[in-house]
Amino acid sequence: MKCPACGHAEMASKILDETLSYGGQSLTLHGMRGEFCPVCGEGIWDAESYRRYAEAQTALLRSVKGDVGGASRRIRKGLNLTQSQLAGAFGVGKAAFSRYERGETRPPAPVVKLLKLLERHPDLLKEMDSV
Repeated sequence: MKCPACGHAEMASKILDETLSYGGQSLTLHGMRGEFCPVCGEGIWDAESYRRYAEAQTALLRSVKGDVGGASRRIRKGLNLTQSQLAGAFGVGKAAFSRYERGETRPPAPVVKLLKLLERHPDLLKEMDSV
């Protein structure tokens, strides 16, 4: 295999430990397999190592930032609303809140802040209808 970064003719198979860091937290993945360039150091993980890397990255982000999808669901249920009702109050489609709650997309920061505000002051939901 040719190096995708520098074009060196051969990559070398290696098993390495990879450390991910974010927000002051770290996580080390052991026994990661891939092909690495002896010239520039560029590497390509094999399919299993890439899957482990992606899962660990997601877990680390959730650990630092919190589970926004779970919090969105908890707040919505605490307000006794369906996804459609909450989406209507926010002026967005139901699919948006469905994606947020499943963790497929992260809601915009203003939506997260407003949800947290509604959790503390549910009476503000009535005022959102009049805005």
